[in-house]
Amino acid sequence: MNIYYIITLILGAVVALIFCTKRAKGFSVSNLMWKIASSLCFLLTGAVAILTHPENALYGTLILFGGVLGMCGDITLDLKGIYKKDEKPFMLSGFIFFLIGHLFYQAGIIITAKLSLKTILICAGICIVFGVLNILGEKLMKLHFGEYKLIVFIYSVFLALTVALSVSAMKIGFELPYILMTIGGVLFMISDLILSGTYFGEGKDRPIDYFTNHFAYYASQFVIMSSILFIK
Repeated sequence: MNIYYIITLILGAVVALIFCTKRAKGFSVSNLMWKIASSLCFLLTGAVAILTHPENALYGTLILFGGVLGMCGDITLDLKGIYKKDEKPFMLSGFIFFLIGHLFYQAGIIITAKLSLKTILICAGICIVFGVLNILGEKLMKLHFGEYKLIVFIYSVFLALTVALSVSAMKIGFELPYILMTIGGVLFMISDLILSGTYFGEGKDRPIDYFTNHFAYYASQFVIMSSILFIK
């Protein structure tokens, strides 16, 4: 790991931590600016990883583009909290941006790990079951998805698929990039689990919930970007 990446990572971690602390106090335009800065920081770490390891450019570009879509999702979900009268379109666009971002992460894994169609289909089948269980467990988790039930189902399938493909790739080569992608994917799931509580639950929008949601999310993105350094 080169010095440029380390400096960028430390800077990004500091900015993201400041934002997470501010986010605990709620939504505001000022906090949105800090959120955008935090997202730009994890994108910068990805860009530095590609520039210092140009041989990893294909994988790196796919991962970086997934991160760009994540930033777009970040922005729209914050706009949902700032402009509550337009909540639905911001909410749906946030889901869609993040979903497409996961497709780019998955493309990077599939291409570099050379996963077979059989492996991909098995992973997809498992994740569909996960999505169904997520919806069926709505009451158990004390959530109410309401009109967002369909998009929650679709998104949860693709969220889980990133983890499933990473685990499959890790088993094939047990290489560091896929270990990092697995860790990043699990952190992403933890973040979204907390986020589901703040959006669809009751009494789960406390300052600690906002903080842990974003802390897990930015940790996820920084870990995912770091996988670019080690891909072969």
